[in-house]
Order: sequence, then C-alpha cells, then structure tokens
Amino acid sequence: MEIDFYTTFAKRINSTKQPTGSATRTLTGVLREPCSIMNPSLKIERLPADSCPESYIYAFIPAFQRYYFVKDWSWEDGLWQVNMEVDVLGSWKTYIGNLNEYVLRTDSETSDFDGAICDRMYPATTDFSITQLAFTNPFETNIHNGSYIVGIISGSNVNTSVGAITYYAMTEAQFASLKYTLFGDDGLKAMGILDNLGNLNIDDMSLEVFKTMYNPYQYIASCIWFPVSTSNITGDTVSTIQIGWWNYNLSGKQLSQNVGSFFDSVEQLPVHPQSATRGKYLNYAPYRKMTMYGKFGSLPIDTSFLEIGNYIVNNYLVDYVSGECLFQVFVSDNAAGTGRKLVAKTQFLIGVPIQLAQIGRDYLGTAVSAIDTAKSAIGGAVAGFAVGGVTGAKVGAVISSAHGIYDTVNTSMPQLETSGANGSFICSELSTTMTIINFRVVEENIDHKGRPLCQHRVINTLTGFIQCAEGDVNIPCLMEEKNRIGDFLIAGFFWE
Repeated sequence: MEIDFYTTFAKRINSTKQPTGSATRTLTGVLREPCSIMNPSLKIERLPADSCPESYIYAFIPAFQRYYFVKDWSWEDGLWQVNMEVDVLGSWKTYIGNLNEYVLRTDSETSDFDGAICDRMYPATTDFSITQLAFTNPFETNIHNGSYIVGIISGSNVNTSVGAITYYAMTEAQFASLKYTLFGDDGLKAMGILDNLGNLNIDDMSLEVFKTMYNPYQYIASCIWFPVSTSNITGDTVSTIQIGWWNYNLSGKQLSQNVGSFFDSVEQLPVHPQSATRGKYLNYAPYRKMTMYGKFGSLPIDTSFLEIGNYIVNNYLVDYVSGECLFQVFVSDNAAGTGRKLVAKTQFLIGVPIQLAQIGRDYLGTAVSAIDTAKSAIGGAVAGFAVGGVTGAKVGAVISSAHGIYDTVNTSMPQLETSGANGSFICSELSTTMTIINFRVVEENIDHKGRPLCQHRVINTLTGFIQCAEGDVNIPCLMEEKNRIGDFLIAGFFWE
C-alpha cells in the first residue's frame, strides 16, 4: 500500500488545511493487524537510507482517500512502524466547505461582523472611564429672577380659576407691592375701612385696635416661588387684582395655563471608547451605566432604549398650582429632537412654598377670660368681707379684678400665626447632567476566537476561525468521522 508522506507541512488539528504540491516521498507499507481506517498502523518495507522517520509528520493514503496525522514511529522486528490518525477536517474539506451552517463566530471580513451582538467571550474589567454630559438649564438660578405664583380667593368671574382660586404670576417687585398694599393704608382705603384722609370709618374703635383684628392674608390661599421668569408663563397681564370682595391696584399675570413645559438642550451621547473597534454592543449594559442628576435627584437610564437613537431630550412639565414637576427623558435619532420616545420619568417638587404670616385672634379665649374676670372679682369681694368686713371686700375685689383683667388682656392680645413653611431653593440652582460610566473589556483574540456573526453561511464563503451552533453534518463518511467533524464545528475550527 502506497503512502504519501510530507515532511514540511504544518497545520493545526482543528484546521481544514490541505498540503499543496507533491508529497515529499511516497513509501510502501503493509497494514499491521489489527488496524482501522480511522487509526491505521503500517510497517514500512524499506526506509531510504537518507531518511529520518520522525520528519514524516503528515500523510495521505490514496487507497483510503484520507489525510492522516502521524502519531508516532516505532521500531519493531527490524522494520519501522508508523501509527496514524485520520485528519477528518482535511480529508472532508470539500464537503465541509459546502455545508450551510448557522455560524456563531467567525474570523472573516469585517463586513460579516455584527457589532450589535453582545460578545461575552471577553469579560469586562474593573477599569472604567467616566464621561459627563451637561445640559442647558432652562430655569432661572437667581431667586430675584423667578416668579411668585399667588393663589387668591375672590368673587371675580374668571374662567381660568381653579375652583374659587385664581392664580397670578408676579415678579419680585410685584409681589413686594402686594405685601405693601395688603399691610398699608391703601389696602384699607380700597376696603372702605379708611377714608381718603386716613380716618377710620368704624365707630368706637381705633385704627390700631382694628389692625390687631384684621388679617391681610386671609384671602391668599397659597404662594409658591418658581425658578421661571414671568415672561415664560402663559397668561394675561392685569393691572387690577380682586382679593376677596375688593379690587386693588396690583399688577401681575393671570394664569391661563396652569402647566408649563420646559426643555433642556438636545445633547448627543458619546459612544463607548472601544465601540468603534469592538462593536456597538459596548454602548449598552453591562458595559455602560448612565445616570441623570439634577433638580429631581438621580434617575438611572436604561441603555437598551438607545437603539432608538443617541440624542437625549429632557422635558420638565411644571404644575404652577401644586409646585410639582414631571421630569421626562426622551431619546431621539436626530439633533432636532423630533420623533422622540419616552424612556424614563420621575416627579419632584420644583416650586418653593413661601411662608405667609397672618394675624389671628383667640375669640373663645377672650370670652372665657372675661367670665373668669367676673368670677375673680366676685370671689375676691367675698373673701375680703370675711376678713375685713366691707372695707376688706372692696380691697379684695379690686385686687382679684386686677388679676382677672390682666388675664383677659393677655388672652385677647392678637397672636401671630403662620401659614405654610418655607421650602428649599437648592434644587432651583442645579443643572441637569448625565454621568456615563464605560467599563473596558479585555483585549480580544480575533485570529483564534473570531467575532459574533449569528447567521446562516456557507462555510467556504468565510475565512479563518469558524464556530457553528450545531454539529449535525450531512457528509458521506464514517459515523466516527461525522461525530468528530460535528465536534469540531461546535467547538470551532479554522477554514484554511
């Protein structure tokens, strides 16, 4: 039996490479019993004197039409014995090349790589880079430039009122004018309490006593400061505002829309520093984490939505009645931010509640104290009479009455009460930023591991390393050979 030997041919075990050109030497051998086609063992009848058996490392047996790896040479009974193992990839290369397989990974041309497929072959490291994306703040950062939204109870017929309350947007100067008017004589004149000369139109009461009973803020339902200029609030500018039953010469903007919409700048997301060469899958979790920070606190962003686009659009819906703000994050595929899709949202308090002081009077306490005063006077007189007769009764009544009058006056003095509580101005000064953490992946080995493909391909249209999803092959070969070929396709082989 003739055997074609090759001395300089080298190949990997998992390669379809075949020798080119003529064999180094053809020798004659005899099959050694027992042996098989898969693992033949032959005795060489005569080895040339200038030949060294260990240099013969690869062979082809024409009778079997198969290529073989030389496993070992041994000397027995004066003859050299060669032990071989079939090279299934080299022997059945043509059939393997015609297979249409679902290829998981390949080291083929770049056009065959799918960078969107997550390549878990190479793990991420603890090494990472941080990128911050800053957005333009659409709100005012100076308290003097914001707006006071004042809810006023009145009987005016305004179709934009919420229930019995009408809301007005005021600048700092307009709000100061409101405070001055309500506490000043002009407000009392508007109510008819004072005449044009400043005299009180109420008998049997001084102006000072009236002011202890008058609550200038009793018709102010709410006051919230917003980091929004009045020019950006929708409404009609008025010069007269009705508070309760009375009209005041006050200016402001009567709200016609209770919700305002504000947008940050449209910003494009930077890509992962390795995505250009390794694949765009690195722009997604777990190789990337994105978190929004701003007035709302922190808001994680799911990176899977970035397949829609890589432009971020932030929107703030501000409720001027409650002070709440709905923050929404959109993703768009263009710099104009059109056709955007909602990917995240959260709600927070953007308005700052403003504390209002008011004057109150404990009328119930006054009445009770007055009764106590009378009782104290009577009790003092009785006690004084028991001790000192008529004179003692007079003295006791005076002393007890004095204490009772003091208690009455103390109880009836006006008490300063407060409505609401001041909020925090901190969040109004915060701009929105996005922090992006990019985790780096280890160095890749394309020559030996390829890259993801996950498509059906004819094997001979690819190059280099190939790994298939299945090893079910339709080749006219021995069962053992089919099994070996199938194992190579699943584990990965080299098409050469």
